[in-house]
Amino acid sequence: MNKNLRQNAIRFAFLTFCFYGLFAAGVSAQSINGKILGTVTDQNGAVVPNATVNVTSEGTGAKRTVNADESGFYVIPELPVGFYTVEIAGGSFAPFTRKNVKVDVGSETRVDTALTAQGVTTTVDVTTDSTLIKTDSSTLSEVISSRQVESLPINGRDFRRLVTLTPGAAPRSQRGSLGSFTVNGQREKNNIFLIDGVDNNDSFRNQPSFNQGGVTGAPATLFPVDALGEFSLQTQGAAEYGRNSGAVVNIVVKSGTNDYHGTAYTFIRNDDFDARNFFEQTRNEFRNGNFGGVLGGPLPFLNFGEGVPVWSSGKNRTFFFIGYEGQREFVNSPFQVRVPGAADIAAARAANITAGRAENALSTRLLTLFPTANLNAQTGNNYAFAAPNLNNSNNFLIKIDHRFSDNFSMSGRYIYGKGKQNFPLTSGNGSPLPEYQTVVPTKIQLFGVNFSNVLSPTLFNEARIGYNRFEQTFTPLDANFNPASLGLVTGSGLNSLPTITVTGLVSLGAPTNVPRGRVSSAFQLVDNVTLTRGSHTFKFGGEYRRAIVDSFADQNARGRINFNNLADFLAGVVSTSGTVLLRGDTRRETFTNNFGFFAQDDWKVTKRLTLNLGLRYEYLGVLQEKQNRLSNFLPDRGLVRVGEAGLKNAWNPDYNNFAPRFGFAYDVFGKGKTVVRGAAGVYYDTPSQDYFLLQGFQNGGPGSLGLNPLPGLGVFNVTPTAPIPFGPNVSIFGAATGGLPTTNIALFGTDVKQRTPYIFNYNANVQQQLFKDTVLQVSYVGSQGRKLYRVRDINQATPGSAVPTERQSRRPFNGRFPQYSFINYLEGSASSSYNAFQANVRQRLTSGLNLNVAYTLSKSIDDASNGIYGGTRGVSFPQDSYNLKAERAVSSFDVRHRFTFNFVYDLNFLSDKFGENRLTKGWQLSGIYTAASGIPITPFLSTDVSGTGELNDRPNLTGDPNSGPRTAGQWFNTAAFSIPTAGTFGNAPRNSIIGPPVNIFDFSLNKTTRIVENVSLQFRAEAFNLFNRPNFSLPNVDRNSSAFGAIGETPDVTAGNPRLGEGGPRVLQFGLKLIF
Repeated sequence: MNKNLRQNAIRFAFLTFCFYGLFAAGVSAQSINGKILGTVTDQNGAVVPNATVNVTSEGTGAKRTVNADESGFYVIPELPVGFYTVEIAGGSFAPFTRKNVKVDVGSETRVDTALTAQGVTTTVDVTTDSTLIKTDSSTLSEVISSRQVESLPINGRDFRRLVTLTPGAAPRSQRGSLGSFTVNGQREKNNIFLIDGVDNNDSFRNQPSFNQGGVTGAPATLFPVDALGEFSLQTQGAAEYGRNSGAVVNIVVKSGTNDYHGTAYTFIRNDDFDARNFFEQTRNEFRNGNFGGVLGGPLPFLNFGEGVPVWSSGKNRTFFFIGYEGQREFVNSPFQVRVPGAADIAAARAANITAGRAENALSTRLLTLFPTANLNAQTGNNYAFAAPNLNNSNNFLIKIDHRFSDNFSMSGRYIYGKGKQNFPLTSGNGSPLPEYQTVVPTKIQLFGVNFSNVLSPTLFNEARIGYNRFEQTFTPLDANFNPASLGLVTGSGLNSLPTITVTGLVSLGAPTNVPRGRVSSAFQLVDNVTLTRGSHTFKFGGEYRRAIVDSFADQNARGRINFNNLADFLAGVVSTSGTVLLRGDTRRETFTNNFGFFAQDDWKVTKRLTLNLGLRYEYLGVLQEKQNRLSNFLPDRGLVRVGEAGLKNAWNPDYNNFAPRFGFAYDVFGKGKTVVRGAAGVYYDTPSQDYFLLQGFQNGGPGSLGLNPLPGLGVFNVTPTAPIPFGPNVSIFGAATGGLPTTNIALFGTDVKQRTPYIFNYNANVQQQLFKDTVLQVSYVGSQGRKLYRVRDINQATPGSAVPTERQSRRPFNGRFPQYSFINYLEGSASSSYNAFQANVRQRLTSGLNLNVAYTLSKSIDDASNGIYGGTRGVSFPQDSYNLKAERAVSSFDVRHRFTFNFVYDLNFLSDKFGENRLTKGWQLSGIYTAASGIPITPFLSTDVSGTGELNDRPNLTGDPNSGPRTAGQWFNTAAFSIPTAGTFGNAPRNSIIGPPVNIFDFSLNKTTRIVENVSLQFRAEAFNLFNRPNFSLPNVDRNSSAFGAIGETPDVTAGNPRLGEGGPRVLQFGLKLIF
């Protein structure tokens, strides 16, 4: 096959894919490229029509050519990120050349030219960055440059930390959480994560697949930071942006060029370098190391042209880029707990003798699992130990770029991450003892291919295909232990000790919510076409995305056994409160099919006015299950299996998701220094599958996975008997499956008439150039959310007696369905509003300094900040499910004031003052300062005062709660709350307490020394929270607690990973990097 025939065959296959992608596909076809545009005039300002514009990549040699229109305007869209040389020639004028023109992701770079007379050739060799003033786009966007990524101190080396440097972005409501964030009043699940424009979202949680947290809160895998070229954060964008209403975070992976470049690095952290935590007497043992490297360049290959195959250098044709990052983290967390002491055991045995109860043989064997006390304490904690936490990962990537011609190219990448974390997960009554830790193996695989085809100077086509796979399981460390070896036969078929709790003592066994796990995968097809016609740049295309989740959650399947006291434990008398053992198949293989189409017109109406007009349509598929193992609760019919009795789908499909977009940019004086911009549009939110698959306790008890377990699938609830082991299983569906009737079954359902949640986003802003390389932007940003997801109990008892039988009689569905207690219902009844003043100043590199300053004054209001139930006292679960107006308050992620400042400063003046040498050259300072208001939190009662059984009651408000002393011992005014009368709800508003503010300065000192030509060694010293300012986590807000109002930990501990989460004491990190 000759060269032309081979290229034509490849192009035919490519166009066939494009045709399929465009007309059979369609959700978030985000651009990964930028554009160069401008106007060609002569020295007198008269336009030069039909000038020829050539753009050549300085890294790969790729070339694009267009002609300016009759007004002298030209645009070259869809240019890969990098540096370019722009050459312009027209008529009788001398050629013009500008080198080092920078193109950023999702941005435009303006190169306006005034051509001179023949004989005076003009060449400009000064770096031209993407345009500071956006005269042609209304999109709110920020680009985090490669200089920022490479130079700024990043705690934990998680690139998502840099997202919150942009206006409107803030860490999520759990202070100290690693990397999760909200943007412009949207929920944290509403963000989209892309790598080179290809999906990087876990379909289960709608968090990024790479860098998603595991059991420790820290990322289970890490995207290699040195492989990150730059990334953009866009909000309120053009019609090509869809699927969610929050931010679009698009990472551009570095590519190889005609020269070989790379780095090799290591970073170390050690508690010997750190300050003591505010709440600790000594420093905990801590070790963390990150290491790796990257390499890129031309890829030699055999050229099978005419004659004998010969080796080609790959320059200007084929390029590779590879990267690796490893992490090894170890933390020793100290604990003090109460274990049965000799005196405790003797007293319990004496009590049993007095009561005439014999000691249970199984209990005697279980007693040996408790460690021996090592503290001399008659009461309180008598056993001290350290629980090791491990967080290890290995992460690889490879990227290949091949240019078949100047008009046709392809780029492919494979990214792999594998991590393993161990941690004492104490939620779900889990024991902190080391032998009962939770182990979390995680494996991520991302594959993507991008095709780019210049069909003509005015017609460009891009297609992308992507696949991502996220695997994660939560497994007890003692998974190989068979409880039958002690004589404890639960019948579950699962190894690992059940969760055993004895009131007043440390528990035994891993948490009740393990084992669980999932494999989330997504397949994506994207096709976009860009067409320029005079002053119009049209773009249209679509995407198809299939999201699949294969999950299980055997919550309480190992068994949860509760004892009221040590005497009952020794006698084998089980408490009937909270003791449960679930049976059945919790596996669900769910999937959705989503489509989206868009059309966009960027119209240069005049030299000064640009309109951005677009329309998007999205179809977000209804959740389906491979084996039809879904059911739903219908208020008029009870529990119904999907696909039977007239219930075709879990909810009705929504075909009305049209999303118009409008924006404008107006160059006020026509000089590109003052621009007024604005935009408005409708955005729809794709629900993550955990909305339906992980809603706290579901039908049959906690952890029964799926919209609902089906009648007849064998989900059972154990009726405990004394003495242990347990007696026979009893079906929770009663006579429907031939078992004994059982009442008070909790269900989960979803509204079959729900609409797709939608948000109306809008903004107006002014950009003003202050100096040559400095711009100020002042913005108003707002949104209105409707049909947002929330969970409420549609079978909530009216307030009254807390006696269970009396409470059950007050439930609305008790007459028709007396076997059901809580019926937690997912519905689209929540709403939100967001209003913000945002200001930011950006200075690109000038005299060695670039800086970015951002300030946001905002207020986010809603009546539910999440659609996940979250268990008892879930932050978005209403106190009174039939008075939702009382839930209207500031959002759980509301941050009233947020200020960030970051800079990178090359100390070039040292060489100017003391002469150029290895000692004076290569010094650099960088830093990030963050100051933010506290987030709100809701006070609650840990007792069932209202008698509804929800355990979500709030106290009465009798004063100003935020007038307190603001100390760790008492953060707010605790006297402002009182306990309501029994059988009533409290009147304290949701989110009425404002938590502690944040004040952190992270700093880095870097010294780069040249060893030989093109090889340098960089030493880095980084300090996180340089001034060791105490930052506090949220206070205790349980009105029944003796610690009400007090704070006992810092935010990094709250996140589950001391020193890698934000807000801890000062910690130091040292790094060494070889750059070549």
